[in-house]
Amino acid sequence: MSLFAGVAREKITPEVGGFLFGYNDHTQSQAVHDDLRVTALALKSGDDSVLLLSAEVCLINEPLCEEIRKKASEATGIPHVILSATHTHSGPNTASFAGFGNFGNLDTEYIQSIFTPKCIAAAKAAAAAMKPVKMGVGTTESKVGINRRQLLRDNTVKLGQNPWDPYDSTMTVITFAGEDGKAVANLVHVGAHPTASGNNNEITRDWPGVMVDRMEAESGAMTLYVNGTQGDIAPRMANGDSVGDISHAMEVGGLAGIDAVRAYKTIRAFYDEPISVTYGELNLPYEPAIAKEDIPAMLESSAGYKRSSLERLAKLYEAGDLGPEAWTFPQIIVRVGPVVFVPYPFEVSTEIGLRLRNYSPYAHTLLLSCTNGSHSYLPAQSQICRGGYEIESFRWFRPRQLPPDADYRLVEQNIQLIEKL
Repeated sequence: MSLFAGVAREKITPEVGGFLFGYNDHTQSQAVHDDLRVTALALKSGDDSVLLLSAEVCLINEPLCEEIRKKASEATGIPHVILSATHTHSGPNTASFAGFGNFGNLDTEYIQSIFTPKCIAAAKAAAAAMKPVKMGVGTTESKVGINRRQLLRDNTVKLGQNPWDPYDSTMTVITFAGEDGKAVANLVHVGAHPTASGNNNEITRDWPGVMVDRMEAESGAMTLYVNGTQGDIAPRMANGDSVGDISHAMEVGGLAGIDAVRAYKTIRAFYDEPISVTYGELNLPYEPAIAKEDIPAMLESSAGYKRSSLERLAKLYEAGDLGPEAWTFPQIIVRVGPVVFVPYPFEVSTEIGLRLRNYSPYAHTLLLSCTNGSHSYLPAQSQICRGGYEIESFRWFRPRQLPPDADYRLVEQNIQLIEKL
């Protein structure tokens, strides 16, 4: 066999008392319900090797991602590194959003003393544990999520549950099995916000933790979870809301675990699959900047992301430099046999992932949200007219606005890269 895999894990639970990143700016942890971890999967085939890190935190900002990816590569000799956040909202602040309460306050002590070194330790252990494997893929329909852009009678949108709008119900399970036929590692991919435990104050992996534990109990192998198109998806909870308590997390996670095991048990064939990697630069042109003279009046009625965006734009005008006319960022796309991993440094809306999968020539094209950085939401162009939380975040995350067709542009650019694999 020419395909090799190794997996390892480290605990990254913070001290109790810190802010839970992802909820309001005064929610502090009071206990640990279940430990947070970072799990590393190292893969090698021929001259290509890849490291995928799944960290059970909410978001990881781009500079921190770049630092950890670089250190992990140097420590392991693996050139291609992907770092993904599962997006649990019941963990520490590993990102920074200016102008939004404690979202702007990185937990630097935690990052330096626990998060970064544990990510590197897991990466090194996974690389050292690589052994010959074959790979199998299974899929199933899962109802773990539901669209959360609830449309009200007055045509406004709030966070809730919307059964009419898109939800990607495909759950994908990838298993790497050793020469003895036993599972070495699993990866589960499906998209939904881990916000089921939001009315509690525990540190927790939320519903994905229950699912991962069930998969590990059934397969006997360490399991990673990577989040799909969750930008507009809530956990499908009985309370009809997008947030519940710890009991809701256990219920949703239990159902997700049943789905994951069902997909795992459909895998009948394992193959010695090749790895290929391609790199590129993605480009999004900025919209014309808001006129300098219009900013003071807009500031009078603005708060949150919008106010922060306008204040930062005013500073750019004062400095006499509005910066580049486009935002560019590097992209890495990895193929392992019929599976393609496509990182997005956003919380991505469902329609985007469905289109990417439809246009891709590969059977299992998995969009990874909250991966290799964190740049707020990426909505579908069709959603922008109705507004709502995700749309406001997308519009005002930066001093210059991205174009409304950013979704199309990134799908097209990523498909062009996929076609080079």
